Amino acid sequence: MTPVVAVADSPWVWEARPDVWLLVAAAALGYWWSLSRLRPQLPGPPDLPGRGVRARFAAGVVVLWVAVDWPMDRLGDDYLFSAHMVQFVMVTLVAAPLLVSGVPTWLQVELVRPVARVVRFLGRGPVALGLFQVVLVATHLPSVVELYTSNSLVHFSLHALWLLSGCLFWLPILGSEPVVEPLRPPLKIVYLIGATIVPTVPAGFLTWTETAFYDSYATAPRVWGISAVTDLQLAGVVMKIGGGTILWLFILWLFASWASEERSSSTSRTSAPVTDQAPTHRPDASCA
Repeated sequence: MTPVVAVADSPWVWEARPDVWLLVAAAALGYWWSLSRLRPQLPGPPDLPGRGVRARFAAGVVVLWVAVDWPMDRLGDDYLFSAHMVQFVMVTLVAAPLLVSGVPTWLQVELVRPVARVVRFLGRGPVALGLFQVVLVATHLPSVVELYTSNSLVHFSLHALWLLSGCLFWLPILGSEPVVEPLRPPLKIVYLIGATIVPTVPAGFLTWTETAFYDSYATAPRVWGISAVTDLQLAGVVMKIGGGTILWLFILWLFASWASEERSSSTSRTSAPVTDQAPTHRPDASCA
């Protein structure tokens, strides 16, 4: 018989999350201060980022806020592992690329200045990809998940680790010199295809599981009549289909951008005027 969620134990009872609000406000105010106060003091000074860049940063902050605030965080912590997986995808594959692409290069330089060498090393394609895959697998091991759901410090730390590893993962794609050495367009596509391979293993395992092996979620009150096993299967679908779709959309976008650049380059070479032709032979008048 499916347990009934009591009103006092319902995920829909509003919870204040002042820590989340403070972090979101700090990110927004820090970005505003960097553009309006820090930028004019830098040599140059650098241009104000365009409206699209600022909009991407704002969207990244909003997505991050939704992912870690009530009710999504309550659902992901205490009720549904599938909601937990939605949080992971939102933080690493939606918020992270929006934030990275929303921070102009000069601000990235200022942010990472104390650890610039470390970031440049961790932002190398193979390192960033490997680190992201390790974080994905390690943070979803049963022992780690149990700590996540029972310890507030571990809970906060894993969210921070998701965001950090997600931003590092996207730097070889969306970053630029001198912060990181970005991958060339063909390697960006290979990089993202590689990112789709490892998640299929845990995603497939979750999708076809017949056992609710996360104890905290197996004993959690049921929401919407979703059983513990179905919950894990849905989490696998979110990881495989949801995360995979986002990555493949990026791959298609990169391929289209690369093809467009190649066509433009080819057109420019074809239409360029020929200026290096050998001069037509003309007898010297003095020899006539």
